[in-house]
Amino acid sequence: MGRWTGHTTRALLALALAAAATGCTAGRDAAEPADGEARRSHGKAGSNGFVVQYRTGGRAATATDYLRAQRILDAAADRLNATVKVPQRIPFVVRSCGAAEPAYDPETGTIDFCAEHVDEIRDRFRQAGPGPDRPGGTAAADAHVAAVLEETAYHESAHALIDRLGLRFTGREEDVADQFAAVLLIGQGRAGERKARAAADDYALAAAETPFDAADLRDEHSLDGQRAANYACYVYGAHPDRHEDLVGRDARLDAERAEGCADEWAQARGGWRQLLTEHLKRPL
Repeated sequence: MGRWTGHTTRALLALALAAAATGCTAGRDAAEPADGEARRSHGKAGSNGFVVQYRTGGRAATATDYLRAQRILDAAADRLNATVKVPQRIPFVVRSCGAAEPAYDPETGTIDFCAEHVDEIRDRFRQAGPGPDRPGGTAAADAHVAAVLEETAYHESAHALIDRLGLRFTGREEDVADQFAAVLLIGQGRAGERKARAAADDYALAAAETPFDAADLRDEHSLDGQRAANYACYVYGAHPDRHEDLVGRDARLDAERAEGCADEWAQARGGWRQLLTEHLKRPL
């Protein structure tokens, strides 16, 4: 476009630009969610890999503020992108999901990270109070909840990677996704081991608060109590010298299960290393 000159011409141009801006704004508003929530993203526009989209306002506001303050999903996305090459864009979309749980949607290629799930985890730990893996104090409690939500992020990202990268595996996908989350957490060293223990604690609390129903045996997920034991087993198997308290009569693991945990951990880690051989930016 050439340069316009003259007072009248500039005035007409200003009016035209204002009208165009108004039209663009109207179109952008129409594309937003029906409840008027705004969407903001963490990550470069148009970049591949994992990014975070926040839908603020309404029922998701409190959970969104918490996730942002703790940088839970932002840090998880950064770690995933530093570890795995993904040729597509995979957004974590923070929103209100109603009764639904966090999940990867293969049709849209997005991970719904539900505000209700965030509230549920925070309420569960608040009601449970301090415990062996639940230190007291606001900061410690926030770190504990953040660890569980980070585990959820890695679990759902595993489903996304399996779908988007066409990964082939054996066993149940939900169990394989748990193993990926354990590998990403425990790979962070002592801090990550504490996070994996927090995940085990959360599953144990969920199992304790929900009466067993025979219909649970037909679910694609393992039982919450089993998932608690599995995470404890991976942590113990990775570093038994640092987690002897996980084994015992009233602990997460009995001696018989603990004996095989080193092999279980090696299989989980080695399996995901093999699955992602062509896609890794750095070792798992």
